[in-house]
Amino acid sequence: MNPSGENAGTAARGHKTRRLADELRRGIAELRWPGGRLPTEQDLAQDQQVSVNTVRRAVDLLVQEGLVYRRQGSGTYVADRPTGLAAGYAVGVVVPSLTYYYPRVIAGVERQLNAHGARMLLRCTDWDPAVERGAAEDLVQAGVRGLILVPTLDRGALPSWLGELDRGGVPLVLAERGIDEPATPREFVCSHHAAGAREAVEHLVGLGHRRIAYLERTSPHTAPQVRAGLALALRQMAPGTEPALTRSLPRWTAEDAEEFVRDAVACGVTAVLCFADREAALLVGAARRRGLEVPGDLSVIGYDDEVADLCEVPLTAVSPAKTEVGLRAVDILTGRIADPSSPRRQEILLPRLVLRDSTGQRAGEGLRCGGEPALPHRTGGLPPAHDA
Repeated sequence: MNPSGENAGTAARGHKTRRLADELRRGIAELRWPGGRLPTEQDLAQDQQVSVNTVRRAVDLLVQEGLVYRRQGSGTYVADRPTGLAAGYAVGVVVPSLTYYYPRVIAGVERQLNAHGARMLLRCTDWDPAVERGAAEDLVQAGVRGLILVPTLDRGALPSWLGELDRGGVPLVLAERGIDEPATPREFVCSHHAAGAREAVEHLVGLGHRRIAYLERTSPHTAPQVRAGLALALRQMAPGTEPALTRSLPRWTAEDAEEFVRDAVACGVTAVLCFADREAALLVGAARRRGLEVPGDLSVIGYDDEVADLCEVPLTAVSPAKTEVGLRAVDILTGRIADPSSPRRQEILLPRLVLRDSTGQRAGEGLRCGGEPALPHRTGGLPPAHDA
């Protein structure tokens, strides 16, 4: 799951806003304003050397979190009871994105914290490991009772700085990380992406497809698991079988998708598993421009189920249990806070396959377009994992 692009000016403004919001949260946690009234926006702007608009955006974030409220003509005040949440301890939540995949995880976290009488302090890192570490440390300094983290992997491994958090004594639960390190003692809740890929392959094989290709956006987090599940499923169903065609790129364009379709035609491919939804949508568009029918000539499965239903041909997609990941992470963390000596827990959730219009029975012996015959089998082999 890679960050979406944004211009440098917008990114800089967002960083200043988040940094100031963090500082205000720390001030609230430290009872810096015992009377409960924050300084005026003008005073905060002068003190923090930022614009009044930056202050206003930062305060807006705290209002949304229920930490403060505005009183018309009087000022901004620390809330006695956070809006919509029971008064209680705070839990820090650090995620890489607020626009793709993780909003549903966050929703699960917030809902379950509310049920446990706790509140959430949320930080977004925009996939920046330095920001990620700083956000976690700042939350600890602000006095959170526990952390739920989605750290960026370092060459496929969890970052070493997590050990410093452990020594600080603050309970920590990983979300959508941990399954790649089978010997890790860390508590986590994670989707079993390899099992999701396997279910997708079994669905395609059940429809009669034997020439299955794989297209992916390079990522160190989910893509290796999807690849592994795809390869294992094919080998178990037909020993020695690999995907008929594989390709991995950091970012796909329409032209890349068109080239992949040309190669798929040459390989006699009848079905493709794509990581993720955006790449599957590009593939569907490229296939249709070439005159192929989806699913008549080519069945396509997406992954993540974020925008799969919005494709011009609604996509069958593997759908991780994102909201449940957030719910279960809170349950593990609050259990650890209540009983630090209890056994450590690691939970793995299976994604489900959501059937839509992009998959169907295999028709014929392989793709043919414009009189081009399907060529003999050509094994592509699995691409290596790359850092995002």
